[in-house]
Amino acid sequence: MNQSVSRKARLAAVFEQVWRLSASLPAQNAASGYVAMAWISLLSIVTIPLYIRLLGPSEWGMVAACASLQIFSNFIDSGFSQIVPRWAAHEANNPERLRQYIFLFRKLYIGLGLLLFLVLQASAGYLSHHWFQVIGQGRHELELMIRIISFQFLFQFVNNLNIGLWIGLQRQVLANARTCGFGTLKHFAALIALMMWTPKGWLYALVFATVACLELGINSLTVNNILGKGCQNVISGSVALGPLLKEVSVLSSGILVGLLVSQLDRIILSHTVSLASFGIYMVVLSLALGLLSLQAPVSRAFFPIIVQDIKVHGHVKAIHMRYMARGVILTSALPALLACLFAPQILAVWLHNPRVELIAITPLRLMLIAVALNSLANCIYPLIIAKGQSKRILQFNLVALLLSVIVVLCLGTSWGLALGGAIWISNGIVQSSLGMAWFIKNR
Repeated sequence: MNQSVSRKARLAAVFEQVWRLSASLPAQNAASGYVAMAWISLLSIVTIPLYIRLLGPSEWGMVAACASLQIFSNFIDSGFSQIVPRWAAHEANNPERLRQYIFLFRKLYIGLGLLLFLVLQASAGYLSHHWFQVIGQGRHELELMIRIISFQFLFQFVNNLNIGLWIGLQRQVLANARTCGFGTLKHFAALIALMMWTPKGWLYALVFATVACLELGINSLTVNNILGKGCQNVISGSVALGPLLKEVSVLSSGILVGLLVSQLDRIILSHTVSLASFGIYMVVLSLALGLLSLQAPVSRAFFPIIVQDIKVHGHVKAIHMRYMARGVILTSALPALLACLFAPQILAVWLHNPRVELIAITPLRLMLIAVALNSLANCIYPLIIAKGQSKRILQFNLVALLLSVIVVLCLGTSWGLALGGAIWISNGIVQSSLGMAWFIKNR
């Protein structure tokens, strides 16, 4: 009888702890991140066939070409998107100091956004007439689309500051709700415009740019209300610009090297295997990248808490580290290992093509093992950023790049698609081992 009561008490205590955790702010932020991820993916799945049907393959191809140019704004924002949440979380309890930083960040974002805008405007003619393979009058239409969409990139880039601020202030539910809301509005308005007026790519670009401008204005007003009336009346000189730019430049360099490492498999295989085989590789790659992205909402939800821990205590509380590690393992590492175990069955159900399944099974399993390794590394990555040690990211990625090049030279092209999986494995080993070594040394 006593044993039964004791078991029930322990079970009740476990349920109570799970309930408290699920009701906590990090859990809500992470849950909203997964909902937003699913909603944005669903929007793409539903709307892309409609756009192709309305615009036709040629016009949609020009839209895709314009969208590919966003990689430039993503790179410029790569350092700031990691650092803005850290500085916001660090100064979350100091409104005046936070206003000063946001005032400075706005100047930087607007300046860099205008630079990107001017570069795209200046290069629109070259890109449409010489870079992209467009025939006849389509070149002039593509040039117009690039000029219009550069406005969208400008507004979106500046709006990234608002999103980064909300992440740092643990208002990720608001950030995700706004992202989903305005993303839905962009697609809904674009589809209505294309059906009611003319099915042209430039109209699609104009609608997206208009909604992006509206999104920037509304989000900026919300930020000003959160920060208070003093947001517009601070002296930028009260914040040191040097340390901030130094940290951004180092982290951006590290992320640039990391992007090169992450793209190395596609760069090598696109030149060494047939186009048909490369298409198969891109299919299994999409599955691996999807599983890898599942950890992002968890680490993003705990990042501001980690920054506050380091500011107040000089280290991360063990309970916060445990919760983040468990969340990343449950949402990314464990699904990747299960997918690796049942990879043949997954490919059979998904592709229904035995020949393709035979080619894809080895690279897929290697990539899924690498996803599990990278999940462990990404439990430590937020700590490195939170401590302001951005140079470690650069160092780790340089080592990963070196080892990946050695793997390519040693294995050669005879491995076929499995070479891509081997590059993933080498990167995962470097990131997880160096990350663990750093954590043991600095805990």
